[in-house]
Amino acid sequence: MFRWTRLSTQNMEEIWHLRLAELDPESIVMLTRPESRSLTLQVFSDKKTVTGLARKFGGKTARLSDLLPANTPHRPRAPLSIRGRLRIHSDEASWKTDPRPDSAILIPAGMAFGTGDHATTATCLRILCDLSPTLPSGWRALDAGTGSGILAIAAEKLGASSVEAFDFDPVCLRVTKENARQNRCRKITLAQADSRHPEQFQKADIILANLFSELLIASAPGLLKKLRPAGHLIFSGVLKQQAAEVCAALEQCGLTTPRLSLRGKWCAGITSRKKP
Repeated sequence: MFRWTRLSTQNMEEIWHLRLAELDPESIVMLTRPESRSLTLQVFSDKKTVTGLARKFGGKTARLSDLLPANTPHRPRAPLSIRGRLRIHSDEASWKTDPRPDSAILIPAGMAFGTGDHATTATCLRILCDLSPTLPSGWRALDAGTGSGILAIAAEKLGASSVEAFDFDPVCLRVTKENARQNRCRKITLAQADSRHPEQFQKADIILANLFSELLIASAPGLLKKLRPAGHLIFSGVLKQQAAEVCAALEQCGLTTPRLSLRGKWCAGITSRKKP
């Protein structure tokens, strides 16, 4: 895993979201300080991606292992509880002793993205927990832009009979494969694909799309074709100021008016096929 870092200013934040729209939202970190107008950008990905960012936008790149001192002590944190139905562990010892292993998920603390802490992922997980009991028996899930695989793993833990997960980034696929293995998942299949072209996948009862707004809008028509008649699309990775544009685009392509959940500067939502 590598990191790209660049300094900018806070008034450029939205522009940077647009510039980095093709990347997994959870691979991007934007740091600000109350007493400063500066903005520190960080992207965690493979060497090719971060090198390309440095070539295009300047900044610095580094291998994560070179940034961490040897034998750095790790302080376990408490599991993140999602609606009382899932618990996200960052520590393997804690995960192994969870009293309800079937609903416990391990996402190692050393990961740079996809741990469940980011507002986009946490809100997706909450919506999925609320929705899953209403889905038909044997429901199927499609995870578009899987990142660390946390949403795909959650779907299996919540009862999906099968989960197809894909990402354009091969690093994300390797991470997802390892996380699925550690969590003893047996119903997740992985593929490298572009969310704008999901033709190879089967139709699903629930589609999970943690994508930036521009990519979500571009992907919506193709994803709609992979949604069963009574299916639902859960989306996130959308900034509050972009929510109206996203909702209009989803409605225009044949989905119902989304129900939105706001958390900080981010929003997530759920929508479904319009009835004929």
